[in-house]
Amino acid sequence: MAMDGMKRAAMWGLALTWLLLGVGLPAHAEEFPVGDKGSMWADPYLIGSYRHMGDIYASRRVPRAGPVSELPAGEPLTIDSFPVGGVAMNLEDYVARARTTGLIALKDGKIVLERYWHGADATSRFASWSMAKSFVSTLVGFAIGDGLIKNVEDPVTDYLPELKDSGYDGVPIKAILQMSSGVAFNEDYENSASDALIMWNAVLQYNKRTLSDFAVKSKRDLAPYAKFNYKGLDTVVLGMLVERVTGKNLATDLAEKIWGPLGMEDDASWLLEDRSDRALEAPFCCLNARLRDYARFGQFMLQGGAWNGKQLLPASWVAEATQPDRSQVAFGQLYPGSSLGYQYQWWVLEGPDRAFAAEGVNGQFIYVNPARQLVIVMTNVWPRFWDNRLAKESFALFDAIGAAAP
Repeated sequence: MAMDGMKRAAMWGLALTWLLLGVGLPAHAEEFPVGDKGSMWADPYLIGSYRHMGDIYASRRVPRAGPVSELPAGEPLTIDSFPVGGVAMNLEDYVARARTTGLIALKDGKIVLERYWHGADATSRFASWSMAKSFVSTLVGFAIGDGLIKNVEDPVTDYLPELKDSGYDGVPIKAILQMSSGVAFNEDYENSASDALIMWNAVLQYNKRTLSDFAVKSKRDLAPYAKFNYKGLDTVVLGMLVERVTGKNLATDLAEKIWGPLGMEDDASWLLEDRSDRALEAPFCCLNARLRDYARFGQFMLQGGAWNGKQLLPASWVAEATQPDRSQVAFGQLYPGSSLGYQYQWWVLEGPDRAFAAEGVNGQFIYVNPARQLVIVMTNVWPRFWDNRLAKESFALFDAIGAAAP
């Protein structure tokens, strides 16, 4: 999710606020200053602000619990360059253009590569953007495993009756998981009149409406499963669903099902639609967590939902959630010129490795390759919301890491 239509008015920045309060500036604050809701969307504030989203916007804590699950060190990798279309790409050149902030790779559950740039370090909390969608779908999987949702083919209105007479009336949960609800919604981040930016501005930016209001007032323009149409509103409905069937807010459910059991090393935060106690987290985006904790989640998915010898999430759900099984989300059917497939809020790569990825705008990735026993997390602050060239180079880098890993 992204916000080209935001006001860029000159407002007090957080760095100045710290100074006025007599609080010491954090490391790198002068080089990568942190903005506020108005100023953060443009340089020089963008890079620093992407590590402080939970401070800039209303957010809810996702607490860690219990012993930390250590990630042991493996045989270290050195990647100085990697091939892109037969031409060697220098890693530092990529990092400079992509404005990479973090990169970690796990091979067989061990850290073989971990680097930070542009003022970030191992304690930074990185914005997930749409990688959060994959966490939400996993919470749906837990709810099914717990018997709170009977079947993905159930109409979502069986659980959310307030969506009757909306675009989601009678739509199967599975169609929503596959971004194929048929609900009309424009996700063009570079169009200030798009539904995605209207929703962001009305809810998170200015707190004028709620996310559920957009779902209730939605309209359908296609039959369910007719076409893949990537949209944050589908994930809003999934978040509403999880909250309803569990009776818990998303942050609490995430803490109880994933953050605590996986032994995350730090709390995370999740942006909220407003500052009220009953506010819904933004399901389509906006977790903020350490790189290693994102990697733990990727490793959990690679292990089929098992952790420390315990099957926490049904392995059948992980398998089902990460391989396309209908024609509208099949490989090569999503966008012209793209070979990707899609399933339950996960992007799926074509090929024998059965790799899949959580992705977010400006270059956020959790890449999982079961065949290579490889997990890679990379965070960037791309100058544009999406850049096909940088995306191609990113996956080329992941391939190079996989080839080099012992």
